[in-house]
Amino acid sequence: MEQKNKILQIFNLEFEPYIEELKIGDYIFKRIKNYKDAFDGMMCLVNSFGSEFNTTIKVGSHQITAEVGIPENEKKCVLPFGDDKLTQLDDILFLLTIFTDRNVFKKDWEDSENIAIISDHRIHQYGGQLGCSIQYESRWKNINTGKLKTEIEMKDIPVFDYHQINVGFENTINKVLNLISSEKWQNEYEGGYFLFLFKSAMQRQIIETAFISCWTIWEHIFAIKNRKWLDNTAIEQMSGDKKIAFILNEYFLKNIDDTSRKNIQRINKTRNRLIHFGKKTEQIDYKEMEMFIRLTEQLIAIILELSPSNIFNSFEALDNFLTCKKK
Repeated sequence: MEQKNKILQIFNLEFEPYIEELKIGDYIFKRIKNYKDAFDGMMCLVNSFGSEFNTTIKVGSHQITAEVGIPENEKKCVLPFGDDKLTQLDDILFLLTIFTDRNVFKKDWEDSENIAIISDHRIHQYGGQLGCSIQYESRWKNINTGKLKTEIEMKDIPVFDYHQINVGFENTINKVLNLISSEKWQNEYEGGYFLFLFKSAMQRQIIETAFISCWTIWEHIFAIKNRKWLDNTAIEQMSGDKKIAFILNEYFLKNIDDTSRKNIQRINKTRNRLIHFGKKTEQIDYKEMEMFIRLTEQLIAIILELSPSNIFNSFEALDNFLTCKKK
């Protein structure tokens, strides 16, 4: 008798409208039968109408929204979780978490076990620009057959029997999964540990702790990119503003002049003030701190070889910050 593959339930995976399943890596994620009820039970921050499901503002809770089949021979995870038992599924769930702004995880315990879920069910505080960096790719799905057609194939065909869907989400997650699994990327970014720092920074928290976490990411990436010619002592002793200037030049292609450097030093003083005294300086306002967090979202998108979204106008805010002249 043929043995069926193991099926795991997945919490909090929100599917794109009219998308019934996702093929990511070696796994196929499928909506559960009562997906609408589960979708309605998750946290929502807006009232909306006109998509597949209407939404209303609610606190919500964790919901099992999907099932995934486990292949016989699973690949090992590539991200540095520190657990040899984890697989590619854990890499995928991690990517789904940082791209969908919800903590997506598997139910790997029996119903008979008394488990307290400690993961936060709330939509993340930050991370929106990374999620919006997913490339939109339109297809038309036949309501009756489920078959897909491109925009060109739909020319002169009535759309009454079709739903327009976005296949770009699945394609982008697969692209990023292949990237972080490559030997070149793994070597260049030392396994990608900074992605764990990013996930932590995007969770719901006060802006001060999110800012400090994002600063740590920038310094971490600076160390990775300069480790070949700077030893640990030199990296530790280098001032933070020089490290931030390096990232802005390396990834955002900004030329750092005297005015820019003074403004970077201002935000570096805020970092130092927070570390040593727990409060920001008056020289930096909360909008500038949020700008830095939003730039971190774009930095991660760039490192994952995506075209970063600018939905919060972070690029313009950065230009204004670097060129402003304060006493």
